[in-house]
Order: sequence, then structure tokens, then C-alpha cells
Amino acid sequence: MVQVFKVPWAAWRDPEFLELTFPDSWDVNLCNMNGGRELTDDEIKNALLSPINSPKLSQLAKGKENAVIVVDDMTRVTPVSRIIPHVLKELEYAELTRDKITILLALGAHRPMNRHDCILKLGRDIVDTINIENHHPYENLTNFGESKIGTPIDVNTTYCKADLKISLGGVIPHPLAGFGGGAKIVLPGVCGIRTLEANHSAGMRGVSVGIGRMTGIRKDIEDIAEKVGLDFSINVIMNEHGGIVGLTSGHFRDAHQKAMEMATQVYSTKITLNNQVCFFNLYPEDSELSQSIKGFNFLMTTSGKILGRRDTIVLMSSSYEGRGYHSLIAETGAKLYSNLGDSIIWKAFINKRRVYFFSPNISEADLYHFYPKSVKLFNNWDELIQDLTSIYGESPKASIFPCSIQLALRE
Repeated sequence: MVQVFKVPWAAWRDPEFLELTFPDSWDVNLCNMNGGRELTDDEIKNALLSPINSPKLSQLAKGKENAVIVVDDMTRVTPVSRIIPHVLKELEYAELTRDKITILLALGAHRPMNRHDCILKLGRDIVDTINIENHHPYENLTNFGESKIGTPIDVNTTYCKADLKISLGGVIPHPLAGFGGGAKIVLPGVCGIRTLEANHSAGMRGVSVGIGRMTGIRKDIEDIAEKVGLDFSINVIMNEHGGIVGLTSGHFRDAHQKAMEMATQVYSTKITLNNQVCFFNLYPEDSELSQSIKGFNFLMTTSGKILGRRDTIVLMSSSYEGRGYHSLIAETGAKLYSNLGDSIIWKAFINKRRVYFFSPNISEADLYHFYPKSVKLFNNWDELIQDLTSIYGESPKASIFPCSIQLALRE
């Protein structure tokens, strides 16, 4: 007999869930985050029409010649297609028709999106009727000097030229900026590679970083958004399966602050201490291996106390796009590329622990591009469980964390 646990899997693709099987003798705890009830379409609309410290979007749009709507890319599961029709309706009230609107895909240094991606993210009707542009981190940039802490500010020119600037993105924990969403869709979303490099490396210069809180890097991001302009921000809080459980809109600072408060409650997770094995599922950031460092977010927020100092971390990712792409930190020769084994994170939180990686879709060459060779790759789940049983016996204590956006709330 076996125990079966379902976790969300392969963002934007089928199957939506993966079944994990364990021997009955294992002591396995599924650590779900608090989550929340999914919002109806009317509730989404009402949240959009109740902005925080801002006029309604239809009022902001009056007299404007054109608008740009910046949305996050396929590394985020934000269900933009459920929200953007309400945004367009507000713009139509101000006579900003679809031919005057550009949707700008906030790629940062990620890969461009294709038509299929856009249909999944935005919906077929939007793709067929509105101009959509991929951001380019090396071209089509306007310089705004430097930020207060010396970050060079190069921003997408399409964005800069728009009369009305709107952002729409998910609010998920981030190791540098505390949370995604808000002004972060401007930086790094639509900034040039010099700006991205300075932003990603700011922690090395003593600028504060951290998961799930306001950080020095977040403050720099917001100062830059203030300088280049962001008129209306829409922030989405999601559950473990990518459903919308909260939405704030309005001023990019104030609406995001409220979203962070909501997200902290939604993502909080009760934990059990001193496990022998912890399974960290990387959904919703599991389309590609280059995003997998997010698997350590939860471990860092607990200072590693959920796991013995010599026990085992198992990272799990569909990685159906394989190694993935990030022109700043993931490609050979990229400005900030390095193997995770050389990082402070590895030395502080991994140390003598075993690290396994489960994915049906990557090779050892892919894995060791990002991780040290001490990490053991498994493409087959049953072989992974057999290996762990040979180490811990028939009844190890284990916890499963079903998604990468969870925050720790100790019992």
C-alpha cells in the first residue's frame, strides 16, 4: 500500500497536478499554505474599481492619447486573461480604444513570449485585437540618469512614451525585492541590462534584501518607478494553484503595500520542525530550471530549522522547457552567471545536507550548469524514494511543500 499526495505541476501546461507516492510506513506531512477563497469576476471588477490612493482608471485615462499595459511573463502564473477585460472596459469609458493600447511583456532578461504563450496568458481575443510587444533588455531604451543609490536607469522606450502607464502582475515572494508586483514590473520587467545588473547585484553592495518584506532593493525599485512614471498598479495574490484570491489596485506604492499584507497571510504555512526529508515543489516557477533557485526561499525563511543539519532537501520541478533562459544570470558568459554551489546561500543553508533534484525533463548537463555535482538528479520518482529509503529506513519523517511561493509560519 502507498500514500498519494497531489501537488500542482507544470505551470501553463498539462497535467495540472503530479501524484507523489510514498510507502505507508513513511511519516509524511503535506504543508499547505493558508490560501483563500478564489475571487469571482464581479469581485475582481470591484477591486479594480476601488483603487487605493488613486482616481479610478477611467478617470486617469481621460484625455490620454495612448496607454501601455505592462504584464508579467510566463515565469509567473498570473491569470491576466481574467483581469485585463475589466481594464480595457475602464479605458474604453475614456475613449482609449484597443488601437491606442500596447501590451508590453515584462521579460526583464527572460526569454521572449510567442503567440501561444500570449494566448495562454492574455486570451485569444486580446492577442487578435491589441498590439503586443516583447521587452528587449538591450535595445529600444531611454536613459533617465541614476537612482538615489546609483542604479543606472535605462527603461523601455515604448513604456516611456506612453501617456498612461498601467502595470498588472502577481505578488509572490522574492529573495531580493521582498515580493514581486507593483513597481517591480518596471524594474526589472522593462529595464535595460545595465539596470538589471545593478539591481540584481545590489545586495553585494550592502543594499538590504529579504523574502516577504520591504527591502532596500524594493525601495530603489520604487524610487525608479517614481522617476519614470507608473500611473496605475494592479496586484494579484494567488493560491497554490494560481487562482486569484486577492487583488489590489491604485497607487503603485500604496496598492502594493496592501497586497504585501494580504500575501503574507495567504502564503503563510504552518510547519513541522526537524524533518529528515523536505520536498520543495517549485510550482508555479517550474517551467524552466533557471528559476529553480526559488526552491530555497522557504528554507531561508525558516533558517533551516525544518530540517536536520545532515538531512535531505529534494527540489522538484517539471522544467518542461529544460534549462530555460536568463540573459543576465543563467547563460554561460552572462554578466552575473555563477554556479549556485559557489554562493552564500549554498554555504549558509545547504552545508552538509544532501540535495536531490527530481525532474523528468532535464539532464545532468542542465543540472550541473546551475548546481554543484554533489546534487543528485532523479528523472524517476520511484528510484528517488528507493534511494531515500536506503538511507533513512522504512519510516522517515518528511514534509512536502507544494509550491515555491509559501512563507513559513511556525506552530
